[in-house]
Amino acid sequence: MPRFIGGLRRLPELGESINGFKRWLSNQSVACRIGMGVALYFILAFAAYALLGENACAVAVDGKVVAVVADKSDAKEALNELVKLKSDQAGASLMIGEKVTYNGIRVKEGEILDREALKDILNKTLSFNLKGTAIVINGETKLCLKQIDDARKLLDWLKSVYPAGQDEQVGFKEKVELVEKPVCTSDLLEFEAAKDVVLLGTSQIQQYMVKDGDTAWDISAKFDIFPEQLQATNPGVDISELSIGQVLKLSKEVPLLTVVATRQETVEEEIPYQVEEEMDDSLLSGEKKVVKSGVPGQRIATYLITRENGLETDRKICQQNIISQPSNEIVVRGSQTLLASRGGSARVSWPCGGGIVSPFGMRGGAMHEGIDIGADYGDSVAAAAGGTVISAGWDGGYGKAVVVSHGGGVATRYAHLSTISVAVGQSVDRGELIGLVGSTGNSTGPHLHFEVIVDGQQRNPVNFLQ
Repeated sequence: MPRFIGGLRRLPELGESINGFKRWLSNQSVACRIGMGVALYFILAFAAYALLGENACAVAVDGKVVAVVADKSDAKEALNELVKLKSDQAGASLMIGEKVTYNGIRVKEGEILDREALKDILNKTLSFNLKGTAIVINGETKLCLKQIDDARKLLDWLKSVYPAGQDEQVGFKEKVELVEKPVCTSDLLEFEAAKDVVLLGTSQIQQYMVKDGDTAWDISAKFDIFPEQLQATNPGVDISELSIGQVLKLSKEVPLLTVVATRQETVEEEIPYQVEEEMDDSLLSGEKKVVKSGVPGQRIATYLITRENGLETDRKICQQNIISQPSNEIVVRGSQTLLASRGGSARVSWPCGGGIVSPFGMRGGAMHEGIDIGADYGDSVAAAAGGTVISAGWDGGYGKAVVVSHGGGVATRYAHLSTISVAVGQSVDRGELIGLVGSTGNSTGPHLHFEVIVDGQQRNPVNFLQ
């Protein structure tokens, strides 16, 4: 700036010199005039540069100008002071992560900043890095510590969280690398904080399609999350009114690393036998009879057992020595359809012990469409014949009731139960437990109300019982 002001003060003097030079030049030869004209051009260009050239230094970070200062040396000193201050605060020598360049520039006097203003801008613009160790998992940096020994210690600690036997080999399922590189100070973690991160991990999102009977509470319990978490990951969805087929997002924290422990184990064990089934039309559908009992085989097997984060996830046979082969069981199943008349040869069995305390027919001015079998509270109730459960739950005056379809338009109902042991869609065999005697619904005491239904109409069960 002083050079620029001094140049302005000498403008009149320069003008007089140029006029005198021009008068002298007019008295010279043509060749001399040309030579002297060229010299005058360069003299004027130099004077213009001195008056109108660069008067400041532009400071750029990664090619972008962030400030203008008076002098390049001042800018460098300001940067060095800032790096030293940051290093003292961190207790280690820091490096800047960006490229800083300096270029001459001409600006207005008011655009030039002082050293303190420049340091403030650089402090906000630059990143200050420290040599640290990054834990890279499957090619992606997940967390950083100061020392490589701390990173190794962290990985060893994580393995110890899931105790392993002396004969187990322990490692990680993921590819893990320790890379020493410049790390931003804000990304460095202390050892205790790094333990929480590597153990608790990050949020993982998965999808779930709502099925028949699902509630928010059921879904939350199934995936071991809170209903509040389910709502938070599905904004705009009323989780109290879910519909079949609706897709929900589920979020659950998972570890950053999977600790895998493998071992071999040799055991002597049974070889399960297979069950061969044959059909017999002399037996009622749903009935079965064991013709030949199965006998398990024996073997000595060596397994390769894999545990992930303490839980067994795989068990494979590496080697086996067969001591004896299994002998298959042979079972005969009935194929005869339950007939809808007493004249048929097929019959249904009694669903529970006890006599008839109220028969089929008119009772108290109303039709009693089944029979009541006297039994104690909690006695077992079995399927009268094989079939498929088509109803299981509360059924008005029947209370807790089960209906089993046997095919051919025949079904049986078991009412006033205290407990139901089957579900809709479940196949049941003749004599299989379906519930316990109770007194639910329109009932004056423990008993079983039993119905036989043919083509939608109740028939007298006595005609079918054997």
